Amino acid sequence: MAKSNYCLLNPQGGAITVQLTVNNGLRTGAVFILWELQNKKWAKKEKFRLTTGDNGIASFTLTEAPANIENDSLAWSINTCATIPSVSKGDFTITIIQDGIKRWKKKASRLVPNCSEGKHLTFGSHIIFKHLIEEQFITADLWKDTE
Repeated sequence: MAKSNYCLLNPQGGAITVQLTVNNGLRTGAVFILWELQNKKWAKKEKFRLTTGDNGIASFTLTEAPANIENDSLAWSINTCATIPSVSKGDFTITIIQDGIKRWKKKASRLVPNCSEGKHLTFGSHIIFKHLIEEQFITADLWKDTE
């Protein structure tokens, strides 16, 4: 699975699902925004919120078709705190799924404050969507024609 900030998608594939997973003992809410570069400025295309419950998982399926999101950026901000006093570390995973295939995954571990203290941790990141190249062109002999 890719470790970069690029997520490769099949432009003719099915809808894109964004999944947030956190460990037990955390209450987590997140805001996600799909951005598109228009005339050298970023414009919001789609915005959604995810909140993890007791099972620690929340997901959302983008309404934008995969064919229409190449070079778009999905950014997120996560707010979290621990509901169990003995929990001080949180494990967070963002997964991008298309047609049952995990196209991209990012894991993060963070120290988290306890909710009873009235504090929370906020952090975020982003990815850029790119299209997979389905056709395979033979390139092994191209170096021979470099003269």
